[in-house]
Amino acid sequence: MATTTLTRNASSYPGQRRRTFRRRGRRSLTAYLFLAPAVLLYLTFVIRPTLELFGLSLYSWNGVSPTRDFVGFANFQRLFADPLFWESLRNNLVFVVILVSFNVIVGLVTASALARITRGRLIYQLIFFLPVVQASIVTALVWQWIYQPRGLLNELLRAVGLDDVARGWLGDPTTALAALALAAAWAGFGLSVVIFLAGLQGIDQTLYDAAKVDGANAFQSFWNVTVPELRPVITVVFLLEMIGAFQTFDIIWATTRGGPINSTEVLGTYMFKRGFTDAEFGYGAAIAVAFMIIVLVAAVISLLIRERNED
Repeated sequence: MATTTLTRNASSYPGQRRRTFRRRGRRSLTAYLFLAPAVLLYLTFVIRPTLELFGLSLYSWNGVSPTRDFVGFANFQRLFADPLFWESLRNNLVFVVILVSFNVIVGLVTASALARITRGRLIYQLIFFLPVVQASIVTALVWQWIYQPRGLLNELLRAVGLDDVARGWLGDPTTALAALALAAAWAGFGLSVVIFLAGLQGIDQTLYDAAKVDGANAFQSFWNVTVPELRPVITVVFLLEMIGAFQTFDIIWATTRGGPINSTEVLGTYMFKRGFTDAEFGYGAAIAVAFMIIVLVAAVISLLIRERNED
């Protein structure tokens, strides 16, 4: 009887294994079918335009002529020798530092304060989030009015006796970039607050209770409990804000268009001017390729630093 059972099990094992493989194959096929539309869209609207952009960067073309002149990597050689490109990159980095620092640090502190509010929290969230859904051109016009020589900011400064500080903030090369960076930070500030609030709700309250028992004050609890527990969330906000800051265009183009004296020229506006204003599509594409590589490298470095800190 035992011999018969062993023989039956042995003979049925290959068939059972084939059925298992078939089930796995059907599941994999179903997964591939669900992924196919997303992959197709990604290839069509991301990969293909990226390859076409890189291809265009190898040509000299005015956007109208039916023929393109192949120049190889001449556009990139010109790019590396272009002082205005490096100035735009420097301005972009300063813009990123100001915007990211404000939205990560102030956003986290604001979210921590809102988390302690039990009544009316939703109203505050809506107030902070309102600029996020506002059209960027509206944000630009509002802050242009605020920064005018007779605008709201200068009137407030004069009201408190700081007449010497008042100036045309967007007309001064020393203040224009920082002023626009703070305006852009205000526009995206609400998103970082909402993300941080969602992360704070996932922190175990017993950790704060334990810190309180150990005699920790509010700042010590924030630094030793909140910040370590929110490291993954902080990384997400950092990446979102950094990429958004690198891609900034609307608020600068609608206010200063890179002036005065190129003090607010960033890679986005410089690329637009070269490609569309000067009709140098090949050179504009080269700037775009360099721009993409810079953002990609910055994002990868940020992720590597995060993984190293977690280890």
